[in-house]
Amino acid sequence: MLEQILDIHFDPESGTPYWLDILEKTGLQRRDFQSVDDIPQLGSMDVDAMRSKPISDFIPRALHGRMGEMILAETGGTTGNPCRRVYFPEEFHAAFVAPWLQAVEQFSFPTNQKWLFVGPSGPHIIAQAARSLARATNSLEPFSIDCDVRWVKQQQPDSMGHMLYMDHLLNQALNIVKQQQITVLFTTPPLLLALAEQMTAGQRQRIAGIHTGGMAQDTETSRQLATLFPAAVILPGYGNSLFGVTFEQEQSMDEASSFFVHDPALYLHLIPLPKDRQEPPRLTETVAEGQRSRVMFHRFDESFLLLNMLERDTAVRVIKDGVQGLTNIEGLSFQQKKSGGVY
Repeated sequence: MLEQILDIHFDPESGTPYWLDILEKTGLQRRDFQSVDDIPQLGSMDVDAMRSKPISDFIPRALHGRMGEMILAETGGTTGNPCRRVYFPEEFHAAFVAPWLQAVEQFSFPTNQKWLFVGPSGPHIIAQAARSLARATNSLEPFSIDCDVRWVKQQQPDSMGHMLYMDHLLNQALNIVKQQQITVLFTTPPLLLALAEQMTAGQRQRIAGIHTGGMAQDTETSRQLATLFPAAVILPGYGNSLFGVTFEQEQSMDEASSFFVHDPALYLHLIPLPKDRQEPPRLTETVAEGQRSRVMFHRFDESFLLLNMLERDTAVRVIKDGVQGLTNIEGLSFQQKKSGGVY
C-alpha cells in the first residue's frame, strides 16, 4: 500500500502540490522512500500549511476532477485554526466504520437500537461518522442536537457563558432521551457524565450501548460510567478527524484503555516527548515500553497523504502480542485545551 500511495502523491506531473513542493525543498525524490522508515526524512507535517492553504494543494492533481466523490473533514480547532482533509468513501469506511464493526462484534455491542449523538455537526467528521456507525449496526441514524463546540471552547470554565451553553446542550439532549426511548449514546466523556446527572435511573438503565470519543476517557470516568449505566456495553474510542478511530483489544475497569491499530493505511508512532515548543521533534527515535511519548502518525490514502503528523496527545507505549498500542492518553503540557473540555 505504501509504495502505491507514494507513487500517486509524489508523481511529478499528477501528484500532490504540497508534497511535490516538499520534495523540491528537501532535494528528495520518490526513489528515496522504500519503506516507512524512510518517511522521517521529510520532517514533520506542516500544520500551519494545513490550516491556511487551499485543500486542493493536498489532493493529487490527478484526482481534482473527482472531488464530488470525496467526504470533507475538519478538526475541532482545539489548538488553533482547524485543519482540513478529504476521504473517498471507501477510505472513510476503512478509517471509521471498519474498526467500529470489529469492536461491535468483539464486545457484543447492541444493534438495531435508537441512538442519540451529542456532539458537533457542521464541518466535523464525527457527525458523519455517528450516522455511519449507527447505520452499520442496522440502526436508524442518530437523533442529534445543535452543538457548536468551537463556541463553547471560547467560554472560560465555570463562567456564565459556559454554564448557559451546557444547559442549552443538555436540555436538547434530555428532550430526545425523554421522547424517543434512546438506548445508545455517543458523545464525549464530560458531556456524558453531565447528561447522566440529569437522567433518571430508569433512563440510564435503558441504555444498552455507549460509544465515547472526541477526547480520552480515563479509568475513573470508565468506573463512573459503568456504575451510572449498569446495562450498557461501553466502547471508548481514540481517534480524530485526520486519521480515523481505534479501539481497545480488551476491557478492564482497573486499567486505562489501550488502543491498537488494525488499519493498513494507518501507522501510529510514539516519539520522545519534547521539552518545549522550540525543540525539534525526534522523528527517528523510538521509546521503550511503558514510556510516555508524543503521538505521531502517518495515514496513506489515495485522496490525502499525511506523513509525520504530530498530535497534541501523549501516550504510554504498550506491547501486546508483539503489536504496539497506546494507553494513558493525555494532552501535551504546552498544548492544553482552551476551555473546560467538552470535546
